[in-house]
Amino acid sequence: MSILKQLVFTPKCLICQRLGVEFCLSCIEKVRPFRASDLSEIEAGFCAGEYSGWLRDCIISYKNGEAKYAALLSQLLSMTLEKLASSPNLTLIPIPSSQQKIKERGFDSVANLCAKLPIVSKGVRLDTSNLYLRRAVADQVGLSAAQRQVNLAGAFGVRRVVSGTVVVIDDVITTGATINSAAKALKFAGAQRVLALALCGTPRIR
Repeated sequence: MSILKQLVFTPKCLICQRLGVEFCLSCIEKVRPFRASDLSEIEAGFCAGEYSGWLRDCIISYKNGEAKYAALLSQLLSMTLEKLASSPNLTLIPIPSSQQKIKERGFDSVANLCAKLPIVSKGVRLDTSNLYLRRAVADQVGLSAAQRQVNLAGAFGVRRVVSGTVVVIDDVITTGATINSAAKALKFAGAQRVLALALCGTPRIR
C-alpha cells in the first residue's frame, strides 16, 4: 500500500488525532465519571463527564448525524454504567428520540448508543421499545427550566409493566426535566427504583 493510501485509510483518534486508532484509551481514561445533581424522581444519577471540550464537540456532532462517534460515546457510557452494574435486576431504558429527530439524523441517538453497550454483568438487560413519546415535544434548546418542565410533563408513556431497578439513559442531563418525566412514567408502570445515566451533566453539590 502506498504512503498516500496509508494516510487516507489509517484510522485517527477522534480526540487527540493520533494515527493508528479510532480513539486512544489514554484519552478516554482522562474522562472521570461523577455523581450527577440530585433530581426529584431519581434515586441517583451518574454522568461520564462534564459538557465541555472534546466530549461536548463529539456529542454535538453525533446529535447532528455523525454516527462515527457512536462507538466512542457508547464506551464512555459503558465505563459509567459499571458504577451501577452491582445493582440486581437492572433494566436499561434509553430516552427515545422523536420521529422527526430520527428522520433528520437517520437513527435514534440514545437507543443507538445503548445497542452498542456491552452487557457488563449478568442480569443487566436492555429495553429500547418500552418507553415512548406520547405526544410531540418542542426542542429543549433555549427553553428555561420551567418551560422544559411544562414541555415534558406527561410526555412519556410505557408500553409494558416494568419491575426492579430501571436505569434511564440520556445523552445530556441539564435541568433534569426529561429524566424526571420519564422516571414518573416508569414508576407508574411498576419500577421500584429509577437511576439515571448520561454522557454529561452537572456534578452533585456535596
